[in-house]
Amino acid sequence: MSGATDPCLVYKPITTDGGLERYVAELAVTLDAPIYTPVQTTSLPEASTGDRPTVVEFRASDWVRSLLDRLPVGAVVDVLEYEAFEVPDEHDLVVTVGEATKAVVHRPHQHRLHLLNMPPRWLFDLGPGRYDGSPAPVRWGKRLYQSAVRAHDVGTVHRIDQFVVPSETIGRRLRTYYHRTPERVIYPPVDTERYWFEGTEGFLLYLGRLAPAKRVVELVEALSATDHRLTIAGTGPRQAAVERAAGANVEVLGYVSEERKRDLLATCDALVFNSDREAFGIVPIEAMASGKPVVGVDEGYTSHQIEDGVNGVLFDRGTANLRAAVDRAYATEWDPEAIQRTAERFDTARFREAWRDLRGSLDDGGAPTDPKD
Repeated sequence: MSGATDPCLVYKPITTDGGLERYVAELAVTLDAPIYTPVQTTSLPEASTGDRPTVVEFRASDWVRSLLDRLPVGAVVDVLEYEAFEVPDEHDLVVTVGEATKAVVHRPHQHRLHLLNMPPRWLFDLGPGRYDGSPAPVRWGKRLYQSAVRAHDVGTVHRIDQFVVPSETIGRRLRTYYHRTPERVIYPPVDTERYWFEGTEGFLLYLGRLAPAKRVVELVEALSATDHRLTIAGTGPRQAAVERAAGANVEVLGYVSEERKRDLLATCDALVFNSDREAFGIVPIEAMASGKPVVGVDEGYTSHQIEDGVNGVLFDRGTANLRAAVDRAYATEWDPEAIQRTAERFDTARFREAWRDLRGSLDDGGAPTDPKD
């Protein structure tokens, strides 16, 4: 590849507004690239510049697709959809994002980057034993389906020229499951200037999805009936279970706006974070940008984000350890400005610089120069 690149992104269906959507929106604006997606049902967030990326939908629905959507073969249908998608010829840099997007077939003159947010956990680290509790015929049917999808998923890795990962934790998973080394580690962007410290108002905060992997029920059960006030902000499939587990000292807010989120971070005593082997975790960075310590489980990338005693407290998973870590956080005299400085390496400006540097390296000949067919 030589000369200025004309990039595009190919992304999973845009149906939620989460951390990955913020990453993709910022990336698309940084690269001045359109986003191709099968379907969009919600708006992407604005980038830090105030701009929104251009989104192009490419799904062509028909009665066969409608029928397949009703069957438990979603992973296969998604792969077929991306393999059938023709990346427009004018793009010479194609950045794919999302599990199934590895299946995209690009042209020889196009350089292919893949942003690996996470290898599909149901195929890899959470795969073994996943269906052991099912009746024998169902169990073996699911295992065959899982194995076939896994084999295809690994096979698509050869279509990728270079991988980019959002953390060293995902880089290790890339090497473990796909035997590839990331070209760059580029952290998700956090607009640290939009967060501030506003004192403490006597409550601990959990902020984020109420999903099984976040282990929020475990968190609530550990802190209910203690002397600590706990506020839970977020929605998800475990919300009802969280509400059932909540004691009198726990307030479950449900959905909160971005403005309300920043207010909670500015005024809480500390963030508590109990996620299961978190790949990155944007909320802890937002808490640090607000000058607040993070009480986090010593697993996944959380163990790299937290400098114990500087911007938070690490603990080994378990109820007693969590309670002890919270007590230690309250016994520590924190320096909000020092905590905020630890968030600076994750700032949006550094994200944009890293991606522009990578794009510049491709412009300077760091990519294949195959001629067009």
